[in-house]
Amino acid sequence: MLDDDELDSLIDARPSERERVKAEHELIHKAASHPVRRQLIKEIGAFGSRKNDILESTGLDEKVFTYHTEFLINGEFLNIIEDKYFLTDKGLDLLANI
Repeated sequence: MLDDDELDSLIDARPSERERVKAEHELIHKAASHPVRRQLIKEIGAFGSRKNDILESTGLDEKVFTYHTEFLINGEFLNIIEDKYFLTDKGLDLLANI
């Protein structure tokens, strides 16, 4: 049985570098392999785009748009500045590879 200190140490343990890299690769794969996310990355492009322009050009439903842009924001591929969506450096790397 674990005592409180051992349990706290187990809870506070950070993933190893190998686990972190593996998780990062899985996240990149999820972003790049989904057709809607690829479409969003391409549409936003290197210069960014406004939500209404993205919705109009892609024909996506707003709920679908929100779901996938939240995934990209949480994965640090995308930022919103004022009312415009921009790719992060990580997002630009993804754009260059899809």
